[in-house]
Amino acid sequence: MIEFKDIHKAFGENKVLKGINCTIPTGSVTVIVGPSGSGKTTLLRSVNFLERADSGEIILDDFHLDVEKATKADIHKIRQRTAMVFQMYHLFKNKTALENIMEGLTIVRKVPKAAAKEKAIYFLEKVGLGHKANAYPHELSGGQQQRIGIARALALNPDVILFDEPTSALDPELVGEVLEVMKKVAQEVNSTLVVVTHEIAFAREVADHVIFMDGGVIVEQGPPQEILNHPKEERTKQFLSRYISLVEYNI
Repeated sequence: MIEFKDIHKAFGENKVLKGINCTIPTGSVTVIVGPSGSGKTTLLRSVNFLERADSGEIILDDFHLDVEKATKADIHKIRQRTAMVFQMYHLFKNKTALENIMEGLTIVRKVPKAAAKEKAIYFLEKVGLGHKANAYPHELSGGQQQRIGIARALALNPDVILFDEPTSALDPELVGEVLEVMKKVAQEVNSTLVVVTHEIAFAREVADHVIFMDGGVIVEQGPPQEILNHPKEERTKQFLSRYISLVEYNI
């Protein structure tokens, strides 16, 4: 379980998060949607302190953190239990696909090299890229690079996997392959998945819970069939009426 209690975050005069309160159940797939600038990515990044919130409390299962008082040791502990899939992949350009997945295992988790290699190969196969083990990022498409990023996250066996708009940097024809892998991950792993995305079809098909944010607050949240098909709030209806007609992928 991830619980946010009265989370606030500002960048200068810009208040990005204005008292967020919500609970993400263990093992769930929670999708956060909303317009650009709504605060959804900042909220996601606050989980593992890639952005430190200004005030509030974050609870990860039995681990409680006052964000203002969190120490380096606290932050290290929460990062040990989470993994991130970034919008822009964040692969090491001088390392192969295999080495990129091994890096976190050997450096962060202190897994012996042979065991790390075996695990990396396994997860490369999981995302359909076993044949690209020795390829460097510049030799891979954007979709393939993102699938390597997903494999890297899976290899860490985290309690929580955070996806920060994982398809937004991809050419449209590559989006489907990444969503297909994410769908498979949602079905097969026990980790809690939190996904910031504009892919409404993915949210409808895969999510257990949908959060709609706008202006730094949660406007509405609930099961996908309720939020996406029968929203109660006018702002949610406006967003969906404009967005669903623009982007809808079949996966």
